[in-house]
Amino acid sequence: MSWANPVVASLALGDVVPGKMKGLVLNCSWPMPHEVQQAYDSFRERLKDAMPKEAYIYPSSTLHCTICTFRAFTAGPLEDEGAIGRWCSVLEKVKASEHWPKGSFRLKMGRPTLEGSAGIFRFEDLDGSIAAMRQALREAIVAQGGQAAEGIDWSKAKTLPGTPEGEPASHLPDIVHSTVLRWTAEPSSREEAMEIFQKIAETWEPLEVKVTVCKAVLEDIPYMHIPDDLKHVWWRWDAPSDAP
Repeated sequence: MSWANPVVASLALGDVVPGKMKGLVLNCSWPMPHEVQQAYDSFRERLKDAMPKEAYIYPSSTLHCTICTFRAFTAGPLEDEGAIGRWCSVLEKVKASEHWPKGSFRLKMGRPTLEGSAGIFRFEDLDGSIAAMRQALREAIVAQGGQAAEGIDWSKAKTLPGTPEGEPASHLPDIVHSTVLRWTAEPSSREEAMEIFQKIAETWEPLEVKVTVCKAVLEDIPYMHIPDDLKHVWWRWDAPSDAP
């Protein structure tokens, strides 16, 4: 399977048309804390200097952890005017769930790995909060008449009532991660690319990340290449300031 990604090639050239593809995603750790972005920017420069020219290294502003994808941007333009309203109803139920965090929580950002078509940081869910939030979402989506796909299993996925035919179902990932690299074109040597990435990855010192906010966003530029503003953030949860 080719590692090349035409969407990434467009991102690298700066010719992506905003809104041509639209996703609805619930994220945390976006933007990442300043100290994480600072450490990543140094790491990113090392990657850019060493990796093949076909590698596209994400800017620090795009780093995030996806909790749930309500609608993947790969589905194209969003013509369903009721989509955000339906998901806001789910999210209000989720906030009241016994599984939803009562305060801030912690993630540990480990050393990145190159897994073929993408390079990613995997996070350790130190307090189990991401798993708990996904359980809350799982239950709320079912209560609303839908069912999210789980990991790679789409066999039982079902859209929410009122969703137009042809729209994708929601998706709950089975990992906690942040993507840092994709490919504009196939590298000349996959083996060499893997070796270079591994060498640079060993320079990364794992970091603990404190999460105080989750945001549901309109991803009208792929792979979270969007600004953190009122146009794109349509729902948010802030950890109570007096929570431990």
